Order: sequence, then C-alpha cells, then structure tokens
Amino acid sequence: MQLTGGTTAEQAAQQRSTDQLTAATGENLKKIAGRQLNASQQEMVNQIKQFMAQSKAAVAAGDLERGHDLARKAHLLSDELVKP
Repeated sequence: MQLTGGTTAEQAAQQRSTDQLTAATGENLKKIAGRQLNASQQEMVNQIKQFMAQSKAAVAAGDLERGHDLARKAHLLSDELVKP
C-alpha cells in the first residue's frame, strides 16, 4: 500500500530519524540546563522548544516531512548551544 508522500517504509524511517533528532536535542538541552545563559542563548532555547513543539504537532497531524524539518532545525540550534 502506498501513501501520499512515500512508502510506509520511508515514512517509518523518517519517523525514526525525527525521533532520534528530538532525543538528541533533548540531551543537548539537558547538557546546558545548569549553565548561565545570556539573552541570546536563552532566546535560542526558546526557539528550540518552539521548533520541538511544532515538530510534534506536525507529526501528530501526519505531516512527517514538516515534523522532521522542524526537529532538524531544533537539533542544529541545540548543537550550537553545546559547542565549547
């Protein structure tokens, strides 16, 4: 059975990738939880949390591609925050 936007196998792979990005972003946020953040860094944390919430909503609505893109954006921002 084919669904719009790819096969179920492709969708499952995209879902796994989205879950991995979300988990890695969560780990990055834990790493910086005890840090004193400046205003710019705090704004990045807020943006990350927004992207994660939007990603979850998109996946729940069946838009895996948008959910994945938002999870990737959140992860890229979180990577910036944990850099030394």
